[in-house]
Amino acid sequence: MFTEIIQLNEQRKVSLTAYIQDAGGEFDYVVKRPAILVIPGGGYQFCSAREADPVALAYMKAGYQAFVLRYSVAENGTWPNPLEDYEQAMDMIRSNAEKWMLYEDKVAVIGFSAGGHLAAAAATMSKNRPNAAILGYAVAGADVKSCNPTAPDTVGAVDKNTCPCFLFSTRTDNLVPVENTLDFMSALAKHGIAFESHIYAFGPHGFSTCDSSIQYRETKMCSRISNWVTDSIGWLKDMFGDFGKEDMTEPA
Repeated sequence: MFTEIIQLNEQRKVSLTAYIQDAGGEFDYVVKRPAILVIPGGGYQFCSAREADPVALAYMKAGYQAFVLRYSVAENGTWPNPLEDYEQAMDMIRSNAEKWMLYEDKVAVIGFSAGGHLAAAAATMSKNRPNAAILGYAVAGADVKSCNPTAPDTVGAVDKNTCPCFLFSTRTDNLVPVENTLDFMSALAKHGIAFESHIYAFGPHGFSTCDSSIQYRETKMCSRISNWVTDSIGWLKDMFGDFGKEDMTEPA
């Protein structure tokens, strides 16, 4: 395995961190790997460390090539700068598919909170769309204006070309109302887009992977919140297929 940090825009402090695992050799049944691009939250003011590398590591354990995008925020976060950062990152990932031993048509994006908004924008309005999107307690609707007045409502951007989505949030989110998830889910259903959604009974905003090393365990939250990690990995296998000796099996 090797790690590579690529500066995408030095002036705006935009970077892409790549975590690349081996394929072939002892992994003779793995010709290439699927990939996931992690987009941390932070209210478009910063990129949360809690929703960056810990999330990438969870998907690496499942066999993915993982990438973390630290995008334009604060005074640099005026739209469409963040979306342009995503476009550049996704183009780099796919154009380096051979070098990084990944399937360029099996690249998912996962975003949290404001990063979930950017992931939703990638799924609905980008030029270089992901093959699947995972939206964690994402601010998807007009509520995004409270943290970034220039950012668009992504619910209204859902159309027949939107990629399959996995959504998760809590009913009692104290920062991003659960209606953001419900409205995005309804838009997906309206346009016939494949999706899976998990809304947990109660829990705070920003719980990331919910590991005790990340989330204070005395915080009142549903005991099953952490299930979103394994559920999303299982869902991606439904979308992309599992690892096979010659190739990953194509979904039906």
